[in-house]
Amino acid sequence: MKKNIIITSGPTNERLDAVMKITNMSTGALGAIVADEFLKEGDKEINKLYYLSPKLARKPRVESEKLELITIESAEDLLRELKKLLLEKKIDAVVHSAAVGDYIGEYAITARMLASEITDKTYSSKLSKEELENYILSIIRNPENVVSDEHKISSYEKDLMFKLSLTPKVIGEIKKTSPETKLFGFKLLDGVPHEELIEVATRLREKNKADYIIANDLSTIGNGKHPAYFVGEEGVEYTCETKQDIAKTLRKVIFK
Repeated sequence: MKKNIIITSGPTNERLDAVMKITNMSTGALGAIVADEFLKEGDKEINKLYYLSPKLARKPRVESEKLELITIESAEDLLRELKKLLLEKKIDAVVHSAAVGDYIGEYAITARMLASEITDKTYSSKLSKEELENYILSIIRNPENVVSDEHKISSYEKDLMFKLSLTPKVIGEIKKTSPETKLFGFKLLDGVPHEELIEVATRLREKNKADYIIANDLSTIGNGKHPAYFVGEEGVEYTCETKQDIAKTLRKVIFK
């Protein structure tokens, strides 16, 4: 039976104001290579391939009527579109290669504004040290006055600060939404011992009920090399050396 596949790719972009955003260095190259491999070599086995990525990320080069491009921007966008597909379609596998940002901007404030509010609310207070600390923390988490982010923030604001909060953990919602869908997640660390990389990937796989976590170490990527380890129930089950190897291995595992 032909399969419906979702590939998520590229970075997410989290808004700070009308023009500024938090993003990361992901280009979406790996996701595009995987999509091309699926469409070129596994075309007869695919019913539909849904490709979720931001506007400026790399897109698949293979043209196919089976490919549907869905533009997302933020982690919330990605999660919404993923859940919609998982609930409305029978999705056989998700290759979640998107580099989802960890933080989203909650508010902007200047140091003077924050210092003034803290002073006004705590001056001459008779709170204990612990009570004072908790009170100040509550002010920092939810100040009354912030810099408006509806338009571009002035380039001349001194001591501008942003409060960040966590984005939703997209990978954790995939199996919750569609338990029968095969899930392939990715974990990137930098300059860690091999044993630690595999251990972290194993914990991530178990926590999110993924079928595989593809583990990478940033310090080993470059010059055409992209070492990766497919961590499954039995530990490291496949080892790859390039992005193309990863794509071929994913095709083999998904369509076997």
